[in-house]
Amino acid sequence: MTQTKRSGINVTRRQMLAGSAATGLTATLAAPAIAQNKPIRLGWIAAVSGMFASNAQAQDWGFHTAVQDINDAGGIDGRKIEIVMRDSAADPSKAVSFAKELIFNQNIDGLCGPINSGEVLPTLGVVAAAQRIHMLGGSVDELIDPVKYPLAFRNLNTNTQYITTATKFLVDGLKRNKVAIIDDSTGYGVIAMQALTKLLATRGLKPAYSVTVDPNKTDLTDEIVQARNAGADSIQTWTNATGFMARVLNARGEQKWDVPIAGNPSMFQGQVGALLTKPSYWDNAFAAGYANGVVDENGNLRPATQEFLDKHKAGVAPYIATGIFSFLQGHAAATIYTTGVRHAGSTDSFKVKAALESIPVIQTPYGPFSYTPTDHNGFANSGMVMVIANSQQPNGGLKAAKV
Repeated sequence: MTQTKRSGINVTRRQMLAGSAATGLTATLAAPAIAQNKPIRLGWIAAVSGMFASNAQAQDWGFHTAVQDINDAGGIDGRKIEIVMRDSAADPSKAVSFAKELIFNQNIDGLCGPINSGEVLPTLGVVAAAQRIHMLGGSVDELIDPVKYPLAFRNLNTNTQYITTATKFLVDGLKRNKVAIIDDSTGYGVIAMQALTKLLATRGLKPAYSVTVDPNKTDLTDEIVQARNAGADSIQTWTNATGFMARVLNARGEQKWDVPIAGNPSMFQGQVGALLTKPSYWDNAFAAGYANGVVDENGNLRPATQEFLDKHKAGVAPYIATGIFSFLQGHAAATIYTTGVRHAGSTDSFKVKAALESIPVIQTPYGPFSYTPTDHNGFANSGMVMVIANSQQPNGGLKAAKV
């Protein structure tokens, strides 16, 4: 059996080509049959090495698992899905190069990824010019423009949904109105800081302190001290790099400055906890999370989430600490694209586009998506919730943050 190298692990071709019958999808439209039986070639760019690797490896597993379930169920009208994957190593130039290679040399039908905003941005024009469906894994709002990039769809929430959820919690819930913003200096970190500053301005507020920092800086004590001296009563940190997030928490803890800190879902990933000098440095920390990953008062996840975890118990085990959202986001990318193909009865990009825009709701374990001709974001606001960063349960779920 042919073997392919992925994420440093040898996996069989069957595992690479696998897929799912679109678990939990709301399907109300009749789909014409796809006449061809040749494989559907689906490109996938993920930074499974580099500073975002922990999150990306979980997404990569979720993506391959979705495709495996589809293929195990017979594919899409008899057509199996073939994944053509490239590791961008969190390098935007590599992401662009791979996008070109996958489109022009590998002749993919659609592209999923890259999966962080700094890599997505430079690939948009390449994919749009080639007229391929593009499922985006970046949250920065500016990435989606149905006029400029009519074939691009987002398969996660927007950054506005992230920062609005966190800001409402801090300002309205905890009554904190002097926020310090400490972000990394990646494209995502800079744009997130700008977006948060604008959101605060709509409330008549401005940051007490704001800074972007090289994500590889080893000691963030100076930034924490300056934020405290500026009179900040809370912190927001927006980064996908778990190492950077841990260093912010360590610096806050070592200064014995127990103000609430809120930010990106990387805040609650197990990799952050493993890098903390003391477990207590994770206290009073909150993250923008997902309703499908929150446990109820009895510690139970929502049925759709638990069903997915039960079905893939063995495979999911190494990724639970990264957070349920990570692998379900990768799962959603493959699920949404293949749902569009199934309803279109074709891999023609414009037919898939029309299908995605007309399906009332696409239910995924990650959460519900609804697209229209003028809105390619899709993720419902109801899918967002603030969570307690250090509250992960044995089943991977988190506790909702309360005020």
